[in-house]
Order: sequence, then structure tokens, then C-alpha cells
Amino acid sequence: MKNLKLYWLAFNTSLQAKFEYRVDFLLGVLTSCMLQLSALAQLWIIFHQTHGLNGWIPDQVILLFGMTAMALGLSELFFNHIWMVPGYIVMGDLDRLLTYPVNSLYFLLITKPELHAFGNLITGLVLTVIALFHLNAPWYAWVLFPILAISGCLIYTAALVIFAALSFRYIGPSSMHLMIPHALLNATRYPISIYPQFMQLIVLILVPYGVFHYLPASFLFGKDPSFWMIFVTPLAALLFFWESGCVWRWGLNQYESTGS
Repeated sequence: MKNLKLYWLAFNTSLQAKFEYRVDFLLGVLTSCMLQLSALAQLWIIFHQTHGLNGWIPDQVILLFGMTAMALGLSELFFNHIWMVPGYIVMGDLDRLLTYPVNSLYFLLITKPELHAFGNLITGLVLTVIALFHLNAPWYAWVLFPILAISGCLIYTAALVIFAALSFRYIGPSSMHLMIPHALLNATRYPISIYPQFMQLIVLILVPYGVFHYLPASFLFGKDPSFWMIFVTPLAALLFFWESGCVWRWGLNQYESTGS
């Protein structure tokens, strides 16, 4: 409980400091909303040329868009600090964190929230609600979609942690390799079934993004009758997050500091 209070205090302090810059907050939210809407405009162009993507109609794909944006927004709001790890390793700033009497990974994750996350959250929530309304989704879909969004946040964050942990072994100041899990998440805005088999294996097994929205949506829309898909999502999220913690500890064992 003491650690939980400490984590909350650190997160809340960082969040309040961010809110001091109101113009920056508004511009960040506006920019993230525009980025999501520009991706949605690309989807509109696609459906202007075709009526469906491998059997998925526009509202169904919009649901995938919304769930992806919500997972991204939640991760940016609560766990965005992971993007700074490569620079911290090079500059030696990580040493200070390792002296704290807390779990280094958890404390690092929560201590630099990004307020432009609200733009992704709002856009994702609006798109998801609109899609569920248009699709006449059953009541349990409304109950499940917040759980699925949180699971997506954990899966995306876990992928970032795994790639960030590689920075301990392959040292460099750039965080460009963290764009790989980010690009994979954006790819799952579209139905995974449209991709080649090897790509489907990557986003369903190796980096299981499809577990939090594609598989449950497949059941919801009658594309796959496997009811278990709904229950496997939170389990897969927790398991993948646990695996990322193991990789993080492996990375720490490789860490040799800057020597200065």
C-alpha cells in the first residue's frame, strides 16, 4: 500500500505540473485529434473505392479504429515515460532511478504523463460509441469495451517496455526502435485478416494487439463463433505485461551505467 501511494503521488505530481502549461495542453489535444481524424480520412478514401475490407464494413473498422486510439491514449496518459529510456541510459540518468526504494519499471512508467493523450482518448471514445450505436451492439459489448481498451493499453505498453529494454543491450540515444510497436499498433486499425499470414502471427501471437479488439470484434460480428475470445483478452494482457517485466529485469542485468 505504501508503494501504491507513492506511485500515485508521483503520477499526480507530474500530471499537475503538466496542467500548468494550458496552451501546450490544448495544442497537444488538438494535434492528436487531428492525427486520428487524418487516419480516419484515409479510411474514408478506402471505403469510397470498396464496400468492405475482407468482409468488414465501415462501422466495424471504425470500431477497431476507436479501440486502438483508446489503447494508445491510455498508455500515453499513464505509461508514456518508457519512451525516454534510451536517452536516460546514454546520459546516465537511469542511475538515479535505480537508487529509489521502488520498482524501477513501474515508477518510471508513471512519472511522465502526456496530456495530448486526452485527444486520442476522446477521439477513440467517440468513434467507439458511434460504431457500437450504428452496429446495434448488444449490452455486453458496452460493458466489455472499457475492459478491452484497458487490456489494449497494457499490451501496447508491454510491447514498448520490451523494445525499450533492448536499449540496455544495444545502447544508443535514439528511441526510433520504439516506433516498431507503435507502427504495429497503428496497423491493427484495420482488420488483421487483410494482412499476410506472417503479419497476422506477429500481431496475434508475438505482439498480441489483435487480442484486445480484433478477436472480440470477430465474435461480436459473427465472424468467429469462439466465445472464449472475449475472456482471453485480459489474461493475455496480464501475461504479456508480466513477460515485459521479465525482459526489463534482463535488460537491467545488462546495464553497466555510463562509467562517469
